[in-house]
Amino acid sequence: MNLPARLAEIARVSPGQEAIVFKNRRTTYAQLENRVNQLADGLQQLGIKPGDRVLLTMGNCPEFVIAYYAVIRMKGVVVPVSPQYTINELGVIIKDCLPAAVITSPELKETLAAINKDAGTPRWVIVNNDKTEEEAFLTFGEVCDKGTGVFPEMKYSRDDVAVILYTAATAGKPKGAMLTNYNLYSNALTFSQMCRMSPSDRALMTAPVYHAAAQTCIMNNSIVAGSTIVIQEGWQGAEETLKIIQEEKITFFFGPPTMYSFIINCPNLEKYDTSSLRIALTGAASMPPDLYEEFESKMNLTLTEGYGLTETSPVVTLNFIKESGKPGSIGKPIPGVEVKIFDYEDREVPQGQVGEIVVRGPNVMKGYYNQDEETKWALRNGWFHTGDLAYFDPDGDLYIVDRKKELIIRGGININPREVEEVLYDHPDECIR
Repeated sequence: MNLPARLAEIARVSPGQEAIVFKNRRTTYAQLENRVNQLADGLQQLGIKPGDRVLLTMGNCPEFVIAYYAVIRMKGVVVPVSPQYTINELGVIIKDCLPAAVITSPELKETLAAINKDAGTPRWVIVNNDKTEEEAFLTFGEVCDKGTGVFPEMKYSRDDVAVILYTAATAGKPKGAMLTNYNLYSNALTFSQMCRMSPSDRALMTAPVYHAAAQTCIMNNSIVAGSTIVIQEGWQGAEETLKIIQEEKITFFFGPPTMYSFIINCPNLEKYDTSSLRIALTGAASMPPDLYEEFESKMNLTLTEGYGLTETSPVVTLNFIKESGKPGSIGKPIPGVEVKIFDYEDREVPQGQVGEIVVRGPNVMKGYYNQDEETKWALRNGWFHTGDLAYFDPDGDLYIVDRKKELIIRGGININPREVEEVLYDHPDECIR
């Protein structure tokens, strides 16, 4: 089983079930499956082959979901990238993965055309709008219209790379974590089962979908369970998010601590009915201890905390605080995933002693794209080395102490300090440099 196969199964069993809600558009699973097949066929007619990379640089929208599943269905490789990246950042990634096509928003088409002209790749730039009179671009609708609603069944290997996600490197160029069909499906399935997701659940996608956490914890989690994804274009303030939670009766929400801080400090919080929420998941950054208590008091709901990394698809541990009673802990490893704490010589340390978190399991990446030495180092001795420092308590719960990596975390997104330094260095004002 893989993600597109699971989508097809849900579409057969529950064709009328609501799959995606976006603004005034409501899409059933049958309609989603049909559109995925159309795009997969359309991409194939453009000459895109199994193993080819397709870069997605869009914000939160139904087309991202369709493209993600269509590319995997045709055995291509999805490369999701932040639409906020500069031309230099996009250029580095495109030069590394050499995509056969890019699917992007209208705002970025000129940037992609410039990169295409300079590098001679990618061959196709597909713009997420209905029509364009510019010969340099195809539109999302045009490519879908080339295809049919039926796509031939293909043989998939669990070890086939399905997604490459680039991480912020502390030195040198970004690293592309290669995630396989099995990595992604197993992680989404286990996470969905632990959260007891069902077709009656409605998950709000506010966190950026180009990020590993939103892909697994919201998009793939929902589709594996046959739930509904309600898509918000991005964070538009606490009041807008509360309004959607009330109107769409959201049951599952994921966001970094900053989002929860804004929500509980919203002046009109009491005006909104958020009683439909049953899981509010946080991760990607440390949660301030006082935020747990304030959130529970104001929202009548206990937060759930998770820990993961891009290289682990991403979920490694979960802490349902209502059950554990341990705010501040990142919880226990999810089923099937092993976690140990190693010292600097890769020896396991005693319980309670601080060391580096290492992970082994079906969620761990195949390796870094085009970076064999980095892969060998990160996966040495059969364990993925996270670079995060933590310890186990007597009950087997993990507590993060510090991060070995010198990264800035903004809104749950990792930023390499060197990138900031380079931008400042290029600034014409010497005072800023």
